[in-house]
Amino acid sequence: MTSVFDLILRRLVQGHPEQLLLLLFGGQTPAFVRMVDSSLPQSERRADTVMVLEANGVRFAVDIEIQAQADPHFAARLLDYTVRIHLREKLPVLPVAIYLVPEAEGAPPPYGFDCPGIRVLTFDFQVVRLWEVDYLQPALQAAVALLPLSVLESRAGPERIAWAELRIRQAPSLSTEERLDLLVVLGTLASRRFGQDRLSQHLRNIMIDSPFWEEQRALERKRVEVHERVETLLTFANVRGIPQPPDAEERLSHLGAGPLKALVNKALATPDTAATELRAILTPHGH
Repeated sequence: MTSVFDLILRRLVQGHPEQLLLLLFGGQTPAFVRMVDSSLPQSERRADTVMVLEANGVRFAVDIEIQAQADPHFAARLLDYTVRIHLREKLPVLPVAIYLVPEAEGAPPPYGFDCPGIRVLTFDFQVVRLWEVDYLQPALQAAVALLPLSVLESRAGPERIAWAELRIRQAPSLSTEERLDLLVVLGTLASRRFGQDRLSQHLRNIMIDSPFWEEQRALERKRVEVHERVETLLTFANVRGIPQPPDAEERLSHLGAGPLKALVNKALATPDTAATELRAILTPHGH
């Protein structure tokens, strides 16, 4: 299923890459050259967005990753992407993290590690915090594709929803499909921050009629179910005295909704079997 963040990037990158660059570079934006395949060599992973830019006669790649929730391994993953893009494109790479909400931000750059007495790696990356962006700047007000993001600004109140909706509806440069996509993104982000009751009736109707919105509701239901089952299993592990590593919640979440449900059912029906399986998941090396 497509996430709202995929939709944001698709619309920005396919239709308005120059507006996306305003978030990264402000008024001194490099020249957009071309989009790059976001699949990475020798990896099943796919970067969010990769593009080639040019500034002062020098070309470089930019890897943009949107983060909507905390990820303790984000910086290491960004390093992995950066190296793979550099090896494939033979260009220097600027990695950029775009954080949608404060709770999504992890440890600040640089990321690195030492061996005894030696600094082996220092990896820096650019950070864009959407709640810190001033969307009332003239340059950003003209960037219609960024308007849905403006409801995330920390200084914005619920009145920002109507302001952004009106500007999107009146923008002559948008196709009908683009306009609907931007309104769906606006409604999704606005309802997350301010609640659905703050949306206009027009915006609610668009959300209700959108297949994309149904996908988002299904994804949210699935996310809640996974979280509840993980919490149940962690409680079960505590009761059974099963050691929990720091990434216990992440390990369980990666199992997916189906296996989690089956394991919860086993914890109720055959707790000894469930305890054995849970111990193997949380301590796979038998520690």
